[in-house]
Parts: sequence; structure tokens; C-alpha cells
Amino acid sequence: MGTAFACPGSSAATTRSTAAAAGNGAVIATPVRAADTRSPSTTDADAIAEAVRGSQYTAAVPATNYQVTGTVLAASDPSWALTELEPTVEDLDRAEGLVHRTPAGWELVQVGTYEVGCGVAPSAVLDDFGLQCPPPEGTTTAPAADDAQPA
Repeated sequence: MGTAFACPGSSAATTRSTAAAAGNGAVIATPVRAADTRSPSTTDADAIAEAVRGSQYTAAVPATNYQVTGTVLAASDPSWALTELEPTVEDLDRAEGLVHRTPAGWELVQVGTYEVGCGVAPSAVLDDFGLQCPPPEGTTTAPAADDAQPA
């Protein structure tokens, strides 16, 4: 049974994988998002990775057990980043991390495998990252035409 990253309030984004070489020669699958994102500067990418590794949400997992990869910034608001936490060990699941830049610097605000960003990031940011959230509690949706009951 694997260990998973999790934090309160954490849909997985639609991604396809591409191979990337790690510094140690290993090949790591990294996501290529079909959403509206930007690549971070090297400085921001390093600061985001450090924010992930230094977060209370990842404190129980040794930093050597995962790599921070595939980091992208939201085009609508580049103070939001989405990154992948790719395991380097077999007993850890892949996760996504939502990171926000505040006046104090980058901060990991959510990490998980499901509903990442929901209730935390603005709708435009979620759209940029291709993240989907369930409708708010108490919201009803109209039945599809095929589901409508005859009167």
C-alpha cells in the first residue's frame, strides 16, 4: 500500500506525460498541460520547489522521496503555480501541489491527488491549470434532456 500526500480540501488535471531526464540520469514522467499556463523563471521554479519541500504538508515525507517537477504558472494570475510531486520511491503516490506567491514568498497552500485547488484558488486559475471541482454544496444541476421525467 502506498503513501499519499494529502491536505484538507484537496480534481486531478488532465495531463499527458512526457519523459524528462533528472539530474541523476533517471527518466521521470512530467506532465504537459493543455491549459493556459506559463513556465516559471529559474528563480521562481527553485523558490516553488523549496516552498514545497519546506511545507508543513510535506514535512512527514522525506524530500528525497519525491521530486518537484512540471511546475507551471497560471496565465491569468502568475502568483499561482501548480507543480507535480513525483515519487522517487515505490511506496509513494504522485500528487499535485498548489503554490501561491504572497508578500512573504511562495507558499504551498494545498497538495493532493483529488480536487486540488478547489475552494482555494480563483476560478480563472483553476481553468488555467485545467483543474475541475465539483459544484458547491447545495447547488443543483438541471437534469439532462435524456434524464427528464415526463410530465
